[in-house]
Amino acid sequence: MSEEKKYDLLIKNIQVVKPNSDEIEISDIAIKDGVFKEIKPNINTEEAKDVYDGNNKLAFPGLVDAHMHTGIYNPLNEDAIIESRAAAMGGVTSSLNYMRTGGYYLNKGGPYKDFLPEVLELSKNNFFVDYAYHVAPMDR
Repeated sequence: MSEEKKYDLLIKNIQVVKPNSDEIEISDIAIKDGVFKEIKPNINTEEAKDVYDGNNKLAFPGLVDAHMHTGIYNPLNEDAIIESRAAAMGGVTSSLNYMRTGGYYLNKGGPYKDFLPEVLELSKNNFFVDYAYHVAPMDR
């Protein structure tokens, strides 16, 4: 029986750009269950299931896009895939999506307590980044 590894993935030889630092450090990035567990130089390769050589490429902190319009012109479940994939390719790791009832977005009116469960169900497993919604309080 094989021994459980400490990390799922180890990315070696990365130039890590950190906030509030004027220096770029050559480090390794260790990941377990999709979470960054360690960022430091010389992490032992024997501790990881898979090892990838970053070839001295740059690693930046993820960005938050605080106002996306996912689902406005395409069905939400399809647009979540399209928009979040594009966001991830640009370095966005979290998206805050505008949502409202009425025209466009699902084309449904009514109270948010009735509307949002469908929004969340259509979103489930369709985003490539972390996501949340902010709503627009609207009345006549």
